[in-house]
Amino acid sequence: MATGNKNNRSSRVGIRFPHEIIEEIGASVEREKSDNPSANFSSWVLDACGRKLKAEQRKKAKEDAKD
Repeated sequence: MATGNKNNRSSRVGIRFPHEIIEEIGASVEREKSDNPSANFSSWVLDACGRKLKAEQRKKAKEDAKD
């Protein structure tokens, strides 16, 4: 990874999004700003990824409990 793309708490990763998704996220961020002025694209994507990871963890825990 190139210097400057990583620090002690995070790393920068370049990913591609379809234009339509970028526009939808942008619109969602703008709506969210009325409740949360610090809302931005990165925080929206991090929140969505966190929710997905938690859902997978719950699913795995449920599967493990069945065994």
